[in-house]
Amino acid sequence: MKYLRNWWSSVDRLNFILIISLGLTGLILSFSIDEFFSMNKHTIFFVLSLIFLFILSQFNNKNIRRVSLFAFILLLILMIIIFFLDYEVKGAKRWIQILNFTLQPSEIIKPVFVILSAWCISKSIEDKKFYLPILFIFFFLLLILIIMQPDLGMTILISSTFFCQLFVAGLSLFLVFLAFLFIVFISIFSYFIFDHVQSRINSFLGGISGSDTYQIDLSIKAFQNGGLLGKGPGQGILKERIPDANTDFIFAVAGEELGLIFCLVIILIILSIIVRTLINVLKVEDTYKIIAISGLVCSFGLQCLINIFSSLGLIPTKGMTLPFVSYGGSSMISVSILFGFLLSLTNKKNENL
Repeated sequence: MKYLRNWWSSVDRLNFILIISLGLTGLILSFSIDEFFSMNKHTIFFVLSLIFLFILSQFNNKNIRRVSLFAFILLLILMIIIFFLDYEVKGAKRWIQILNFTLQPSEIIKPVFVILSAWCISKSIEDKKFYLPILFIFFFLLLILIIMQPDLGMTILISSTFFCQLFVAGLSLFLVFLAFLFIVFISIFSYFIFDHVQSRINSFLGGISGSDTYQIDLSIKAFQNGGLLGKGPGQGILKERIPDANTDFIFAVAGEELGLIFCLVIILIILSIIVRTLINVLKVEDTYKIIAISGLVCSFGLQCLINIFSSLGLIPTKGMTLPFVSYGGSSMISVSILFGFLLSLTNKKNENL
């Protein structure tokens, strides 16, 4: 009990409460999806995520880097092994099947890579020049493996987060512009190489031969049906027709059943976590921590933005979950690791470690 009191006194309590609130929102929405098995698995992953989050939030900086290095190597190996396995979903090879569960290494590797890239960048600032070339080698290796899966959304998310960290570390605006061109090039390349990317962009643009706006049309209709207060928990009907309603389009389910006001509450929780974290960054002096925290909050914020904007039809669908709200074991574990790292880096006990 004393141990928990010490932890509670040193952790960022407000951010922890906001994070739990976001997770409970996802748990509530999982009960409205008419799939008991998925709901049950969501509960299991939510409990596991809380355990991961709690354990990691107690780690000091050195242990976080050690865990991240070990996890990065292991997950990179798993991402290579995936290409030699037969398991495939909708033409994509991103998962490893373990009994009745599937694991997506590229999802879990996101927060791990943020920590390692922050460490390498901070070391390069200290004139240890060989860290940066090694970092870029692993960055491009990671991107190649993800593009080959193929997963354009994940490629853009990891690239944007990485360049955000470089910018925070003092990257010139010209190089930021080059980074933006790099992301545009990857997107154009994927459009002409991968059929599913071309289909999603055509659907977004509309009026192009072969475009299919079925998902987006249903998603927008769900928001319209919900109005201000929604139709009530479990009363939505479009969730049964929207593909991936419990993952990519969970925000649309919230819109129909709980209404605009509840959706704004979700957005407020997300913004509060981001703003609270950025306020904490202003109090930090350690370069490594500044770059790491900035990268973690950027990854979280961008993923939320991509999911919500996709649901509203403002950008092409990316097949990306809403952190800690959508169903998905790999996604929930990944976000719990991200939040665990975040709470550890802002933990008062670790200020001088």
